[in-house]
Amino acid sequence: MSGGRPGPLLVRLPNWLGDLVLAWPVVESAAARGAAFVGPPAFSSLLRSRFPSSTYLPATRARRYALVGPIRALHPSSALLLTDSFSTALLAALAGIPTRIGYAAEGRGFLLTQRVRRAGPSRSAARAAEYRVLGEAAGLSEIREAPSIRATPREIGGGATALERAGFAGGAYAVLAPGASYGPAKQWGAERFAEVGAHAARSHGLALVVVGSAGDRSVAAAVARGATAEGARVFDVTGATDLGELVGILASARAIVSNDSGVMHLAAALGRPTVGVFGSTSPAWTSAAAPWVANLYAAYPCSPCFRRTCPIGYRCLAAIGTDSAATALDRLLA
Repeated sequence: MSGGRPGPLLVRLPNWLGDLVLAWPVVESAAARGAAFVGPPAFSSLLRSRFPSSTYLPATRARRYALVGPIRALHPSSALLLTDSFSTALLAALAGIPTRIGYAAEGRGFLLTQRVRRAGPSRSAARAAEYRVLGEAAGLSEIREAPSIRATPREIGGGATALERAGFAGGAYAVLAPGASYGPAKQWGAERFAEVGAHAARSHGLALVVVGSAGDRSVAAAVARGATAEGARVFDVTGATDLGELVGILASARAIVSNDSGVMHLAAALGRPTVGVFGSTSPAWTSAAAPWVANLYAAYPCSPCFRRTCPIGYRCLAAIGTDSAATALDRLLA
C-alpha cells in the first residue's frame, strides 16, 4: 500500500470452534481496531453478525492458497496467526504481508517476522492465555481475561425454530453434546450421557436436546434411545443446525453437558451452566474457567496424552462416573 493509512491487521482464526471461543477476547480486540479475518466458512455468520465492519475471508483446506489474491487486495500491514500450522504462515508470506506474528511451530519460524516465545512447553499454559500473548504481541490492548459471547436475537429465534422443527413445543431443557470431532479419546460415551440426561429429566423436570455435527449422529441417536427408555423427553437436532442456531439453542438452555469440545466452550462463553468432561486432553490447557462451569477430569496416570484414540481402553474417561456429572449438574442448577 503506497501512502495513506497503513493497511489493516489480518487475523488468521483457529480452525476449531473451541479454539475460536478461547481466542474470542483477542478477536474482539482486533475487530475494534478494524482487523480483517480469515477462517473456516462455518465461522462467518458468528463474526459478521458481531463485527459487520470487518472483512471476513472464508478459507477451506482444499483451496487454502486461493486467498493470496484477496488478501493482497486488502493490503494488510501485519498478520496475526492464531494457528500453529505451517500452511497459514506460508499463506501470509505468499500474500506479501510485511509483518507476520505467531508461535514458531511446525518448522515455520523462518516464515515469521515476529516469533513469539511461549512461556513454557506447548500445552502447558492455558490456551486462552497463549492467545492473549499473541494478541499483545500484535499491539492489541484491552483484551478480556475470559471469552464472553451474547446470543443475538436472530440466533435465539433460529435456535427456537430449529427446536420446533424437531417437535419441541417449549419449556425448559438441558443440552447434551456427546460428540467430539477430535476423536473417541474425547468422547465420554452414549450410555453415560443418556444416564446423566435421564437424571436431569427426573430431578429437574427438563426436556433433553441432543446436539452435534452430522458426524455425531450415531452417538446422538444412541443417547436419545437410552434417555427415552428412562422416560425423558428427547429432541435430537444433531446435524440439523447451523452455528447460529446452535448458539441460540445453547443460550436458551438451562444447562449443558458436553465433552471437551466446541459446544462446551461456546456454552461457557454464553454464561450457561456447563458440565465439561475431559479425557485425553488437559483442563489446564483448554478448560472453560468460570463459576458456572464444572470441569470433570480423572487425572489418570497416562493423561493428558492428547491422543485421538487410546490403545489401552480409554480408562481416563471410564474413571469419570455419571454420579460425578449428576452431582456437578445439581450444584450448577441449585
